[in-house]
Amino acid sequence: MKHFILIFFLLLMIPPLFSQKKYVKKYFENGSIREEGWLLNHKKSNYWLTYHPNNKIASKGNYKKGFKDGFWYFYNENGSIKNKGTFFNGAKILFWENYNEDGLKVSEGNYVNNLKNGFWYFYHSNKNVAEKGWFKNGLKTKIWHAFHKNKQLKFKENFKNNKPVGFWTTFYNNGKKESEGNYNEGLKVNYWKFYYKNGALKKEGTFKDNLETKYWYFYAQNSSKEKEGHFKKGLKNDWWSFYNDKGFVKHKCQLKDNQKNGYCLIYQEQQLIKASKYKEGKKLKEWTDFSTFKDENSLNDLR
Repeated sequence: MKHFILIFFLLLMIPPLFSQKKYVKKYFENGSIREEGWLLNHKKSNYWLTYHPNNKIASKGNYKKGFKDGFWYFYNENGSIKNKGTFFNGAKILFWENYNEDGLKVSEGNYVNNLKNGFWYFYHSNKNVAEKGWFKNGLKTKIWHAFHKNKQLKFKENFKNNKPVGFWTTFYNNGKKESEGNYNEGLKVNYWKFYYKNGALKKEGTFKDNLETKYWYFYAQNSSKEKEGHFKKGLKNDWWSFYNDKGFVKHKCQLKDNQKNGYCLIYQEQQLIKASKYKEGKKLKEWTDFSTFKDENSLNDLR
């Protein structure tokens, strides 16, 4: 009898030899169903469904040992397909397609261990290709093509580790050049030119680490000069000249970090008619005759 009781308690302590499988349902706070599917040894297994709060299906697919496995479908709240593709051990693999709420495809391509790899396509809402190019471990690489909605080329340039590199030229949707210049590890460097949609030069100057530096020129669409001056770390500094539509200087100002700081000289018909002095954007004084201005200021400050 004692042996029988000992064996009985030992059997109780031994884990079940058979797997435990049960069907479960979980709910939102409002009582609507959130997800349902099978648990095997307390881990999600086999077929599962998840739902949006409006009771429409949010996703469906299989689990294996608690991880998404095999082909899955994901849906928007309006019932349209959102994504579809394959999982392995919970990570996206192979070919995937992605859609917007209107059911239009926005992108397609391959994954390796949850990261975009290989050649991908991205689409405009009119179904024309927006971009196409290569990924490596989730980062853009090699040559990429980008297009406007009308299929006009936007750019055909290089990426490295998801950053633009080398000399780039971009185009408007009418085929006219929009910009041209160099990138270094994703940052604009050296001399750049930007253009209006009519092909006229808009502005030109030097970048350093994506910030304007040194001397820049700006132009109107009729190619007349609008303004010119110095940049320092992306901010206007030192003397800037501003022109009227006839190409004559209408005023010059000393700037510091985009604020008037120093003298501003106002011209009319190429003649100086007024001068003002500023500090950190606030006007200190104004002169309308040159003799008084010379008496009260050093002309060396105008250099």
